[in-house]
Parts: sequence; C-alpha cells; structure tokens
Amino acid sequence: MRSVGRRGFMLGVGALAAAPLLPGCGGAEEQSGDHVVIVGAGFSGLAAARRLADAGVRVTVLEARDRIGGRTWTDTTLGVPIDIGASWIHGTENNPLTKLAQDVGAKTVPTDFEDFVLIENHQKVDPKAAAASVADWHRIIEKLDELSDDARSGESVADGLVGVADLDDPLVAWNVTSRTSGDYAADPDQLSLRWLGSEEQFKGPDVILPGGYSQLSQHLAKGLDIRQNTVVTRISHSGEQVRLDTSQGTVTADRVIVTVPLGVLKAGSVTFDPPLPEAKRHAIEKLGFGLLNKVVVAFDKPFWPEPTPMIGLVGNNQPVTDLVNGLAFADKPLLVGLRGGEAAWSRESLSDQAAVTELLTAIDAPTPTGSIVTRWGTDKYARGSYSFIAVGSSPDDMHALGEPVGERLLFAGEATNPQWFGTVHGAYLSGQREADRILG
Repeated sequence: MRSVGRRGFMLGVGALAAAPLLPGCGGAEEQSGDHVVIVGAGFSGLAAARRLADAGVRVTVLEARDRIGGRTWTDTTLGVPIDIGASWIHGTENNPLTKLAQDVGAKTVPTDFEDFVLIENHQKVDPKAAAASVADWHRIIEKLDELSDDARSGESVADGLVGVADLDDPLVAWNVTSRTSGDYAADPDQLSLRWLGSEEQFKGPDVILPGGYSQLSQHLAKGLDIRQNTVVTRISHSGEQVRLDTSQGTVTADRVIVTVPLGVLKAGSVTFDPPLPEAKRHAIEKLGFGLLNKVVVAFDKPFWPEPTPMIGLVGNNQPVTDLVNGLAFADKPLLVGLRGGEAAWSRESLSDQAAVTELLTAIDAPTPTGSIVTRWGTDKYARGSYSFIAVGSSPDDMHALGEPVGERLLFAGEATNPQWFGTVHGAYLSGQREADRILG
C-alpha cells in the first residue's frame, strides 16, 4: 500500500548558524579541464558540486542569494536557531542525510506527528475523539489508496474524498487539511488522485536537527567556489560552450547543471536559448509547486500543554492548521504555526503584525517576545516551497524535467526526482545523480 507521511517543509531548531560562507577554491588539488557551472546553492546544487569537486572537476556555483542553502534557512533572530524552510530528515534508515548529519556530528531528535492535542473553539477536544479522528484518517487514506489504482489523470484527491470522508465533520476536515497541506503544500483539489502517495519513503522516524540544516549545507560547501549575489538571467547552450548571463557579468562553462526551484522555472525567470524542449516545458507547466509557510511566535513562558509535540487548530479558516511545540525540541517556549496550500497563498499579503495577531487571537496567546513570518511564495528565488504531482501531471513529468538537454545542459532539484520529490534528500540525491552523469 502507498503511504502518506510527513514530508518537506517542517520546523527545525538548532545551534547558531555558521558564519557566512566565503567563496573558496575548488575542493580538489588537481582539476580536470572541463568547467562545470552549477546554478543554485541549495542542497541539489551543493550535492552536485561536492561530488564533482571531490572527483577533481573544476566547479563554480552561482547563487542568487546572499547565503547558501536555498529553501533551507536557519534563522537565529529569536535567540535560538529555527529552520524556517525545510528542516526534517524524513526517515532515517538508508537516508543519505542521516550519514551527512553523522559526518558533521549533528544531533537528531525524533518527532511523533501523531502525538497531538486538538483545539476547537478555544477548547481542548476530548482526547478520545482526537484519537478516533486519527483512526478515521487511516481509513480514509486506505480508501484513497484503493481508488488511486483506477483513477483517471484528471481526477483529484478532492474527487476521491467524495463519499469517503465527511468533510462537514470538523475533526475529519482538520485531518484532511492538515495531512495534505502538511505533506504536499497543496489542497486536495490540486493533488492527483492517481499518483497520491506514489513517492517512496525511507523507514525510520522523522527527525529534527537541533543544530539546524545550516550545519549540513556549510559542510557540503566547504572549499567550493560559490559566488553569491549572482543572479542568472539567461543560459545560451547551442555552442561548444554554455554562456550564462548573470547580474555579475558573463560566465562560460563546458556544462551547466540548473538546480533552481520549479517555481522559478514556472515564472520564466531564466531564459533558455534555444528554448527548452516541448516535453520539458510541458512538465514545468503541469507539475504543481506548493506553498507551506510558518508563523513563529516566542513567549516568556509556555501557556500550552508542555509535553505535547503538536497542537492542531480545528475549524474553518484557521490561520494555521498545526502548531509545533518548541519545548519538544528546544529550550525555549515558542510555537511554530504551519499553513499550506491556499491558506498559505491567501495570507502572503498580510503584514507580519497582522499575521501574528491573527494567530495570537486564534490561540488566546499573550504578547509574544518575538516572531517570524515566512513568505516563500513571493520569494523571487523560490516562488513556493516544494513540488507535488498535480491533477493532469504524473511522475513522467518529473522524469522529463530532469532529462538533460543535449550534452551540456543538465537539471537537478527535488522536482526532478519522482521517487523523493518534496524533500531535502530528494534534492540531494538529484544533485548526485547529475554529477554522476557528468563523471560517466
């Protein structure tokens, strides 16, 4: 049976982030004559660069931001670091990030996402009813799994829920919204029923990095030639070399690996000359790119059930579906509100103050000591959070997105990985895949 598990953008907390990385020399003393440029210093780009540099290839990484890590970002403004982008290692067994964390001595802490308290109308939901809702969710997902086998391309998860889930029941509605928006950063009407749960999962717990994802990105980046604040606008790939027009001038290379997020490709922020093949353009158009944002609020002392790792907010139009208890992974009373799909997109225009006030009102909270509000949708170097298989698309589109164009233009990123899309390990493995393609 396919299983739908917690994936993608969740909260992470850790020790203070390392100092900003300065561009350095290549990772190997002897380098080959070929020059590979990698666009993007997220985990796919860093993984590709690390493997190529260690094999003696000359590598240059061009990063639009003034930091590395892409959609992983360890923020320290509240006095304790918080990963406000991707932050979980999803499944520890045979996961390459587990070994990477071990290599840097990073501590990991497991999280049980099914250990939660539900709040409805400012009151705690009866624990027996909350537990029953979990059992009902497992029944729902089993039925959706059965329906997906024969589902047509145009059918959505919302279509599959008809007659399967009573969405007029607030607890059922919360489970459906929380699970789909948390896992896929999208709503049921956007998700393909045919391909729901088609991705693979590593066994083992979901773990958080008390040291933050920055530990891993800084480790991968050590010694690499990374040029920050370098925005790539055009990639010309018809000649014997590839030419990249950037905000810092023109760069040439023998090969290029493009690792920008699917949202950036959808926005047309990078022009390709000649244009990308039709199959790749269609894949970019058809695949979904979801949004999961966070509202983090810190307090002098906790006012919630201290041992509970997760708190769910039941009811229509809640500002967040889930709150992650900071006491479960950090020595600080803070809550991280998660909102995905349309609930996230529709609130990107809110000011920080309005977003925080909305959450505080929903949970009857005192004045916070600090807050963070994320807006990955309007971040021009992300345009969202992570990919999903939308209605009318399939894993074949992710394969098409990851196919090279000729001998010189290659693509990596979580959206090119149909096995592990929407995850940091999916991004990491895709970068290694393209590096191995070059190394032959």
